[in-house]
Amino acid sequence: MFFYSANSVFSDMSTDKIQLKNFTLPEMEAWAIEQGEQAFRGRQLFQWIWEKGIKEFSEITNLSKDFIQLLEEKCDLGLSTIHQVQTSETQGTSKLLIRLNDGKFVETVLIPEDNRVTVCLSSQVGCALDCDFCATGKMGLLRNLTSGEIADQLLHVRETSQRPITNIVFMGMGEPFHNYEQVIRAADILNAEHGFAHGARKITISTSGMVPQIKRFADEGHRYKLAISLNASEDESRTKVMPINKKWNIRDLVKACQHYTKTSKNMLTFEYVLLDNVNDTIEDAKRLQKIANQVFCKVNLIPYNTVVEGYARPSNKRIGRFTDTLKGSQFPVTVRWSQGDDIDAACGQLSTAVQEEN
Repeated sequence: MFFYSANSVFSDMSTDKIQLKNFTLPEMEAWAIEQGEQAFRGRQLFQWIWEKGIKEFSEITNLSKDFIQLLEEKCDLGLSTIHQVQTSETQGTSKLLIRLNDGKFVETVLIPEDNRVTVCLSSQVGCALDCDFCATGKMGLLRNLTSGEIADQLLHVRETSQRPITNIVFMGMGEPFHNYEQVIRAADILNAEHGFAHGARKITISTSGMVPQIKRFADEGHRYKLAISLNASEDESRTKVMPINKKWNIRDLVKACQHYTKTSKNMLTFEYVLLDNVNDTIEDAKRLQKIANQVFCKVNLIPYNTVVEGYARPSNKRIGRFTDTLKGSQFPVTVRWSQGDDIDAACGQLSTAVQEEN
């Protein structure tokens, strides 16, 4: 039997109505049974919400009038709305400012490329980890998003995109593994057959290095891809730019990554933001090589997008020298030039200046 309460993420406290977008597919089926319907009616409802993107229950054509009336009386679909859209004239990247029901805001990014279209989702309003080079970290943590609020971002992006979405990354505002349960639930909603039906290997969840959650992710057998924000090759530098390193240092992180790859048999990605004269020396590259050689992984180098005073992008010469040092490694290396930096939509730049709209 399926249970929910007025104090749970399933309810909108401002209306006391049930927020169906927070239901996973099995929960929707169970809830339909509780209402005296058959499980397949829950699947149909799930499909109308996520695949078809309905705004009103009256748009549904294959459920009974009595069930639709019950939905209108007890339930709600409105978790968030598009407040503003900015689009880069040079790169085509779009940044959506999403207003939540409580007046808070998050940002979501649509990144169209030649062979794919990626959506970068936020998992929190702000972030508690205070990475020194990241705009989101300067906001502090205002609150976690529910699974429905996370997945709802994709509905909004789909309305604005001229091409089908191919990839989803949890790399927007917030630390996904600091909101672990809701992020996994959101990924399950996005992956569900009767919803968006995005393949699990096209969904990537990123973390700055929350060791217990990495191990849990491995042990629970999730098929979604994993990315680790490393951003330094030794503890002193990493602690400076990422305070989480005080709690779980590079050695702890590597052990957790080894556990993940051994348990899941999946490759992970080390994300390494290149910061001028902080982590971009030849010695840093050699240390990074030693770290990555211990894990079944690939390395993604990300030249820094200017956000915080005191940090800058290395010159192309320094980036090239760092990359050349990694040539011949046993792991693949790519350089990812972030899109949308001209509208503050690139990696590390997301930060909502407007909050708590009345």
